[in-house]
Amino acid sequence: MNIEKRVIPYRIKQARVSRGLSMVELSELVSVSKQAISQYEMGKNEPGKAILNSIALVLKYPVSFFYKPVSVNENASSAVFFRSKKTVRVKALNAAREKIEIFREIHDYLEEYVDFPKLNLPKIAYEDDGIDPIDNDQIEQYAQTLRFYWELGNKPIDNLINIVQKNGIMVSKMQLRMSKLDAFSVWFDNKPFIFLSSDKDTNARIRFDLAHELGHLLMHADYYSEEDMKDSAICDKLENEADRFAGAFLLPKDSFSKDVFSTSIDHFVQLKAKWKASIGSMIYRCDTLGLLSSNQIKYLKDQMTTRVYWRREPLDKEMPVEKPFAHKQAIMLLLNNNIVTPGQLVEETGCSAEELEQYCFLDKGTLAIKNDSKIIALKGKVL
Repeated sequence: MNIEKRVIPYRIKQARVSRGLSMVELSELVSVSKQAISQYEMGKNEPGKAILNSIALVLKYPVSFFYKPVSVNENASSAVFFRSKKTVRVKALNAAREKIEIFREIHDYLEEYVDFPKLNLPKIAYEDDGIDPIDNDQIEQYAQTLRFYWELGNKPIDNLINIVQKNGIMVSKMQLRMSKLDAFSVWFDNKPFIFLSSDKDTNARIRFDLAHELGHLLMHADYYSEEDMKDSAICDKLENEADRFAGAFLLPKDSFSKDVFSTSIDHFVQLKAKWKASIGSMIYRCDTLGLLSSNQIKYLKDQMTTRVYWRREPLDKEMPVEKPFAHKQAIMLLLNNNIVTPGQLVEETGCSAEELEQYCFLDKGTLAIKNDSKIIALKGKVL
């Protein structure tokens, strides 16, 4: 006896929110009422096949996505930490939340077939000072603890994304198309996830965003809830701490301090080549550590402004961009060993081929479904 599959109401809402659409906007795009969309999302009514196909087409999800059961652990086990400007819209933040949830489901699917690196992250005793950010000494200690734990010493980190993934932290890059949202992170059932924006094309800034999110995962995840994150004062405190952690982790106090012996911008360009950190972040690090006087810091900032380096620094185009590799390796392992086909990946994950390629940093066209039975071609041009 065939059991008819039922549309999962939550999936309709999840798909809509992930695309940054309101119920009104979706209703207009698929030519139904807002009330109809609301009923679909609450499970009070189920869309017919034609309407479901229209919803899938508009939201750019395979129809299979809307039948995909929701896993038991669909909720994050920590707050979602956003590296964003205050003016970013709530709609954009909600879309980001759904994207990281979908990526987590992709990861869980792949984990049924492959072994990802085990989590290797130290536990620290975070000392909360209420609304006031914790002091620099504490931040330095946390950063050094992580460097020691990962056996990095005090030298520049070659490829941060590789190190983060090898230590069991899941990383994805996605075209967020949100200029005010740089990155975000969350814990799901003792698995940490970091989402970076591929809209950023400079390696130094990507590395800082990654280190910033590491700071959140290490320091804040066990101490702050989603409710806490609604308080702007708490958000400001955590962003300040994560920024300082990123600076301390990427530019260790003892070794970086020895390298700074000039206030010439050209000197800082040389430091950028060595430490793979932006000139802007190194200036702020010098200020934090008291390596330069306030007048020297002002001079450097003025030079950055005069040369328009705040927007685009020297070496930005020359430095290769680090790329996530774990999920790409997992998918290629399955495909190359004929465990699954591209079509199965799309059907079973509920993501389009294009979106899977973006989430898992696959080469464009990797999951294109090829019709191998087509052996006849037209001659000449087709008008």
